[in-house]
Amino acid sequence: MIPVKDIMNTKVITFDLDLEVGEVADRLARSHITGAPVTDAEGHVVGIVSEVDVFTKKGKKVSEIMSRHVISIGEDTGIEEAARLLADQRIRRLPVMAQGRMVGLISRSDILEFFAHSHWTCQACGQGYRGLEAPPSCAFCSGAAFRLERGNLAPRT
Repeated sequence: MIPVKDIMNTKVITFDLDLEVGEVADRLARSHITGAPVTDAEGHVVGIVSEVDVFTKKGKKVSEIMSRHVISIGEDTGIEEAARLLADQRIRRLPVMAQGRMVGLISRSDILEFFAHSHWTCQACGQGYRGLEAPPSCAFCSGAAFRLERGNLAPRT
């Protein structure tokens, strides 16, 4: 299992509760992101605001338009579990928590990036497999030991 702390974004853009909606829209657009956590004065995550909230909800402050239902995960949660949660809950991002504080953020694009540029290689025969977790065994040699590698998956000859 690969924990989300290995691929999460630790430089997280956040918004204060009293930030004006126009500023939220501007910062989302300038940062090329679709949403971000909302934090209170103590730094606790109290909501999530997305571009959809900005242009579909009425309000002057982020606290009036944000989604208050925040789903978060721990830093040792596996990538596969995070991917399943993002898909099942139909959300785009998950705050990553440790000891009650946000330590990062993982998004669907972070998981896609991992999937696109990582593969599992059978240590016995060298066959490569894509996936968020190592396969139980190699289809070519029945080997059960795999190593995670970054980069393109070479075609089998």
